[in-house]
Amino acid sequence: MQDKKQGMIEQVLEMINTLIEVAVHLKNCASKKDYAQFETIALGIKSVLESIVPTVHMLKEEIPHISGPVSCENLLYSIQNILQLARTRSERLIGKVEFELIPILQDFYYDFYYFTSIFGNKEKEILHYKDEFVKLTANHYIDRSLETGVYKYKVTIAVIAYNKLEYTQQCIQSVLKYTPNYIDYELVLINNGSTDGTSEFFESLSPSKIFTLKENSLNIIAGAINRIFEGEYLLVISNDVIVTEGYLDNLISCIQSDPTIAMVVPTTPNVSNFQTISTQYSTLEEMHLFAKQNNKSDPARWEERTRLVNPLTFYRSDVALSSQGVGGHDKYFVYGEFSDDSLAIRLRHAGYKMILAKDCYCHHFGSVTLKEAQVKDNTLEKSRNLFIERHGIDAWSTGFCYDETFIQSLNIKLTEHVNILGINSGFGSSPLKIKNIYKEAGLKSINLCYWIEDIRYASDLRTFTDQVIVVEENIIDTPTDIAYDYILLESNIEQVMSMPQSLEKIRSMLADDGTLAVCAINDQEVRLLNELEPSNVISGIIGKWYCWSK
Repeated sequence: MQDKKQGMIEQVLEMINTLIEVAVHLKNCASKKDYAQFETIALGIKSVLESIVPTVHMLKEEIPHISGPVSCENLLYSIQNILQLARTRSERLIGKVEFELIPILQDFYYDFYYFTSIFGNKEKEILHYKDEFVKLTANHYIDRSLETGVYKYKVTIAVIAYNKLEYTQQCIQSVLKYTPNYIDYELVLINNGSTDGTSEFFESLSPSKIFTLKENSLNIIAGAINRIFEGEYLLVISNDVIVTEGYLDNLISCIQSDPTIAMVVPTTPNVSNFQTISTQYSTLEEMHLFAKQNNKSDPARWEERTRLVNPLTFYRSDVALSSQGVGGHDKYFVYGEFSDDSLAIRLRHAGYKMILAKDCYCHHFGSVTLKEAQVKDNTLEKSRNLFIERHGIDAWSTGFCYDETFIQSLNIKLTEHVNILGINSGFGSSPLKIKNIYKEAGLKSINLCYWIEDIRYASDLRTFTDQVIVVEENIIDTPTDIAYDYILLESNIEQVMSMPQSLEKIRSMLADDGTLAVCAINDQEVRLLNELEPSNVISGIIGKWYCWSK
């Protein structure tokens, strides 16, 4: 029985691979305007896809995460539209084959291969991510540009829509209005199964490319569209975003300032991760007035982050999409959640930075309701566990996001130089935020250090500073001749603070008027720190911060 199943899997993979080759030939026929041969080949592709459908439906009963059935449905819909374009001799025919049919087939192959042959087998997963993942998810247009040194476009602007036509119209109208003509860009409109007139609206705009799915599938969208972009930089916009004057110039200025910056996100409202800035407006006109005043390029307001959430995200294409980068859409995250955290950790481990550009403000309508599946099927917690399995660490562990309440309580004093030390700060967000505050205030001389006992965080922290020291034991005995203005101790509190002299040892490393802050997240830590007579206690978002000064 197992041999029969494996034989079916291999047969389907071989058929999909053949279909990819045939689709390339189909594109060539379209280029030569050989419409008779084109129709014969297209009908052949349709016939093969229809023959695959029963097999992929049967396999999905045993392998639930494969996208085979919905891939086939979307491919058959694409072929139907392609045949219609061929019969009307449409100029859009070649693009429909090249930038819709072929990438969906390529994603179909990878998705089917991944879930039938890799997913769930830890040994195979390790080898796959080591040897295959980046190559199999790479964008060959970007690879070709890296070889030639020439990109077809400066920027790819991709707008992804699923219904909400009114939002989509406002979004694209803002893109067309506020994207400067002197920037060479392609506009790629992506219809993820909309049924509300989105398709007709897209057709009326004559963009560079239109990618359409009949059936909504975030998995296919994420896996297929990454293969069609041709810009040196990639801007992905959700359809509930409105861009503003100066937005793209500022994003480009930021990402071009440092080759290690791989990802930039503007500030927006209605987003998590403390990625908005203080403002009030009641109309879009007022929003645009605020954005015009805010969007003045200012490197001091470029805030390095450990992770970013992304209703609108600007990428360096060679890093995000090429075979020399960090890999494309990771299908391991079968429910969608935590794929952005996975990208963030891959970027950090490769030495790349992620920047929140506070000198760029756009509007995000957002949503106040949780996804139904998050509540009904507990997909958020399942995805969190998938992240732990994939990367060996909890995405929501210490330091994944800074404690805003604690940060706001600090008495920030401008000096000529500041030294910041994070002890067991996990991903390092709170010490990094202090650095960003001083940077935005104009201070040039900022020294950020991390001492850690858990080596798993070392690669992440080295993105922010080269002063990362891994200590196996007695971390507070680490030799230093630096007097620190801020020392944050954020985990393993009981062990670090267990000796009677521990507090004084750490305080002795403070500069005059410096601050020591220790974060307690459980009752034992609270009892221990209460006995040490702190000068101040702050009830933060992630725990209680016990503070001492020198």
